[in-house]
Amino acid sequence: MTTREELHALIDRVPDDDIDAVAQSLRPFIGPAGRPGRPAFIGMGRSGHSDTSTRADEILRETGFGE
Repeated sequence: MTTREELHALIDRVPDDDIDAVAQSLRPFIGPAGRPGRPAFIGMGRSGHSDTSTRADEILRETGFGE
């Protein structure tokens, strides 16, 4: 039996009156619930320009792309 399986078995044996206390004691190991955060690479390409998509052809010409 793996440790995870043993933990599940132990939790299944916790009396209903004690389940809140057990849950409270496990929360520090789990961290906050909810959606995971965004990956670190999100926002890496921020140029500070809000019109990048409308200027795409101009930007590509400036960088020499396609020449």
